[in-house]
Amino acid sequence: MKFILSFFVLISIYTTTFSQEFITEIDDRDIGVILRSPSTVVLQSGDTLKGEIGSASLTNGYLKTITLKMDDGSKRKLQAAEMSTLWVKASKSAKGAMKNEAGNSISRLAKANFDEIINREYIIFEHALRATKKDKPAMMQLLNPGFDHAIKVYADPNAKETEGISFEGISITGGKNKSYLFVKGNSKVVIVKKGSYKKNFDDLYGDCQEMMINFEGEKKKFDDMAGHVFVYDQICNK
Repeated sequence: MKFILSFFVLISIYTTTFSQEFITEIDDRDIGVILRSPSTVVLQSGDTLKGEIGSASLTNGYLKTITLKMDDGSKRKLQAAEMSTLWVKASKSAKGAMKNEAGNSISRLAKANFDEIINREYIIFEHALRATKKDKPAMMQLLNPGFDHAIKVYADPNAKETEGISFEGISITGGKNKSYLFVKGNSKVVIVKKGSYKKNFDDLYGDCQEMMINFEGEKKKFDDMAGHVFVYDQICNK
């Protein structure tokens, strides 16, 4: 009974206040935000390297290579295929830009503090499948860190976007993407587009009966997508 009540409270608040975005990805022009910051790389082998990124190559949202200056002073160039996860400590200005993009309403959702849920301390890249015919893996930025336990969201490199904003000269708040790459569990990547999100809704969240019942009859707005992922993560990922 307590669970059901909590879910209805969550949905009630959702329908009146919910509107926010994922963290917007850095683009090719903003590569500087991950340079000279404390970084941790987990390799495909399982080994962990720590240091600072001296240089990096980012093309169409895919991180191609980095040169890591390690704590002992040595340098190592790493290809995307060698890395599993990259955590880069976010600068003060980068974290500020992330906050601008995230919005306020999610922090009121079920009295949850979004600042404690989303991870803005790090810019995170992960080794994941990309949506191509060959389905080759690549290093892509995670856009929903902190509520990514069931569904991981990445930028679609081919997505068009609206005009963005900047924060202290850094443009990583960017525009609103019109499509995203979703990875649910270990399944294949799904391109979620604005024009087909209503259909995607059932495919993505259909295994959560509570969510399907309580969103029945509601408009499945693309602009509310981050909220849907958050609700699914908090309520259905049990």
